[in-house]
Amino acid sequence: MSVRSSATAKSTPKKLASNGTNRQGEASLSNDNADEVCPICKNNRYLSPDMKLLVSECYHKMCESCIDRLFANGAGPCPICGQVVRKVNFAIATFEDLLVEKEIKIRKRIAHHFNKRQEDFPSLKEYNDYLEEVENIAWNLINGISLEETEAKIKAYQQENHDLIAANAQRMLQEEKLAKLVEEQEQKEKQSEFEKYQQTLEEERKLKATLKDEFIEELATSDASPEKILAEKKAAAAAAAAQRSSKQTAEHAAATPYGIAGNSVGMWLGLDREQMDDSMKDYDPVATEYADIDGYTLREKYYDPFTEVSALSKTGGFNIKFVHERALQAAFSGICDV
Repeated sequence: MSVRSSATAKSTPKKLASNGTNRQGEASLSNDNADEVCPICKNNRYLSPDMKLLVSECYHKMCESCIDRLFANGAGPCPICGQVVRKVNFAIATFEDLLVEKEIKIRKRIAHHFNKRQEDFPSLKEYNDYLEEVENIAWNLINGISLEETEAKIKAYQQENHDLIAANAQRMLQEEKLAKLVEEQEQKEKQSEFEKYQQTLEEERKLKATLKDEFIEELATSDASPEKILAEKKAAAAAAAAQRSSKQTAEHAAATPYGIAGNSVGMWLGLDREQMDDSMKDYDPVATEYADIDGYTLREKYYDPFTEVSALSKTGGFNIKFVHERALQAAFSGICDV
């Protein structure tokens, strides 16, 4: 009897919920996929794949149906924390972790107002103190510490530094525009270089085909030896390639005398090409940065096993003293810079 009742108990299935799902499995689903469940109606993406979860100002997720139902008549309290929220302020979360979402938005808000730079402070210490204060404000807002006091501090700072905040925001906007211009310019130059490269390949292909046809025709009609004809065609091809390379080099130098990086630097500094040319007039590539360095005595000989066995040290016009003196100058230059 006991064996039969035991078998009956084993064969009895677990009781299902009214919706046909196992309650234990539903709880497990909710725990494993908490971010995919609306905390108001408890609906989840597993049962409703088209459900869209939005994030409120207080960083709580709700589905669109609950948002439409709760905030159809205007602003109302969040059913989770009680903060007054509006329907229009719900948005799709950028990050799965709402803590990250909250921190990013708060830091963006803080950076919009606290936008001072190091040059706005008389000393580095004051600038570091300012950065520490900004970080404390962000920390309080992220973790909900002394919110009223922190918000009052932010408001007071905005009123005291209104003009400076606006000036720095304008300067940042200008820098972003310059960065975009530089990026666009670099993209245009890269595209132009690519098109020139493709054009060069096409010209080379056509030239090879033309020389091949001429070579075959001369073989059939000329009395010269094939070796002589082939040598002439190779010489003509080499001359054409050299001329084309020289032309491309001249065009590139005329278009971008300092290359893409040089043009970008000029744009960042607000300089046109003539101003950049003027700034390079006094540059002397021969002048050495070690000209005024002293404080050392050059010996006649140093322990230098590399140059003693190197074939370079036996080259005409080479003096090992120049190598040793250059090394000393570099070393003393580093000491002076420190």
